[in-house]
Amino acid sequence: MLYFKVTLACAHFLIAMRFSLSRFDVLPRSGHLSEINNFPGVDFPTPNCLLYTKFGAVPFLTNDLVIQLHNAPNLTFAALNFLRERLKVFQKFGKGLAQYSGLKFPVLLFQNDPTESPVTRAVEKTSIQIWAVGGRLPVTMDQFADCVINAVPVAFQMPVDNETSFPDSSPPTKKRCQKSVQRTKSYAERLDVIIKCDEKLSKIPALVSVAGGNDLEQRLRGISSTDFTRASGVVIDGFFVDCIGGNRATHLETVFDVLAKMCAELQPQLPRFLTGIWQPDEVVRACLCGVDVFDGSLPFRLTRSGIAWLFTAHRDGKSPHAWIRFPLDQAVLDTAEVYRQPLQADCPCFACTRHNRGYISHLHSVNEMLAHILLMIHNSTQCYQFFADLRKAIKEDTVDSFAEMSKEHHFPEELVQIDLTSSSLQNADDC
Repeated sequence: MLYFKVTLACAHFLIAMRFSLSRFDVLPRSGHLSEINNFPGVDFPTPNCLLYTKFGAVPFLTNDLVIQLHNAPNLTFAALNFLRERLKVFQKFGKGLAQYSGLKFPVLLFQNDPTESPVTRAVEKTSIQIWAVGGRLPVTMDQFADCVINAVPVAFQMPVDNETSFPDSSPPTKKRCQKSVQRTKSYAERLDVIIKCDEKLSKIPALVSVAGGNDLEQRLRGISSTDFTRASGVVIDGFFVDCIGGNRATHLETVFDVLAKMCAELQPQLPRFLTGIWQPDEVVRACLCGVDVFDGSLPFRLTRSGIAWLFTAHRDGKSPHAWIRFPLDQAVLDTAEVYRQPLQADCPCFACTRHNRGYISHLHSVNEMLAHILLMIHNSTQCYQFFADLRKAIKEDTVDSFAEMSKEHHFPEELVQIDLTSSSLQNADDC
């Protein structure tokens, strides 16, 4: 097995993140992110997902619960919208997002939250658009730089025109994909001028963004026009998959075809980050294309929809179902077994070792916040076990059977779009 280490360096950036690949000559890739600036103990195996956060914290969970999660990644995902809306607070605090949240895990800063769809298209030539609690916020390159500096991340995504992923009845046109490449390059050039003049910003590693939508020609054009000498990694987003009134699977085939061909053109020593792809079977397909790291939003998506993931398919004691939807039907609740049965018998999480399906269903029925806390603990445990099993399958050269198994764990799109948390939050406000 071939093995090499690459320490990334360039003229304007102090690169303090090492990516080691133990398997790069064949797909899927296998490696480690380590030696991260100010966090020398971090060892992040790939393929993997980040620890997804909203507003600097893991949704539904306190920090003491997060550190007890099995196989939890110690590298976090954070979105720019929280920073931009509260920039003055972070400027006053002065210690960055990791210290502010209290979790103290290294933070990777991305432009957008993959679980929040924009209300309308609003991209401009000189600024990106983010959607925060207060609505749309334009972010100029000066403001973008201020957000990054005050977040103190271990790396940040370069600004990108990724509105090619906007849900619509048809994919973006070739001209629109071309404009996304042009705007992304323009953003990078403007920000590079600021970086050269700002010592703090120049010391933070950058993850280069590659735009172009679902158009292979424009994706390759975006790669050829990008300066990778200053990159600590590559972020791939802006794929169109959410077709209104259409077949999502048709567009996914295009996405994976484009993804495989563009990954073949990327420099092998750079870690590849992909946002917006979260279904288990789609994650495995993306790994087979050459992707290393995912946004980690799956546990949150399932939890807010009242879904418990039963991931036992690649281990002993296979479950007849891949998930449970809460609250349970009354016919199920009328049985005595449901009050003795955990979510998953072989799961070591707190929810499964202390509580049963009947109790968790009751919590959902009365809109208790504890319902989402317990589900988030369980779904996070299953998600991180899924990636651990994926890495094991790669090591044992059984990834083909793992990919076939993962198809059983494709969650119905119509169920995952449902948000049950609003009722719980309203219930809490009324107390």
